[in-house]
Amino acid sequence: MFDQPTGDTIPTTFALPTYQPDRLCHILLGDHAALVAAINRMDVLGYCDRVAWIAPIPTGRSGEYISLTSRRITPPRG
Repeated sequence: MFDQPTGDTIPTTFALPTYQPDRLCHILLGDHAALVAAINRMDVLGYCDRVAWIAPIPTGRSGEYISLTSRRITPPRG
């Protein structure tokens, strides 16, 4: 799904998604392989699709990457 990193290039722009009260944003931060493994596991569990995640982006810290996705949630009844 995601290619192995070829270098630690920092993106010139990165913006968090716009806040939406009916959405939950998941952020993964860590080693590239760990991010890919976690994304694949959530897909296998049926929690979210692999394609819903942005490709891991280097954070600028040695070996660290970030990826995120958001999904619609149902507000709690009360």
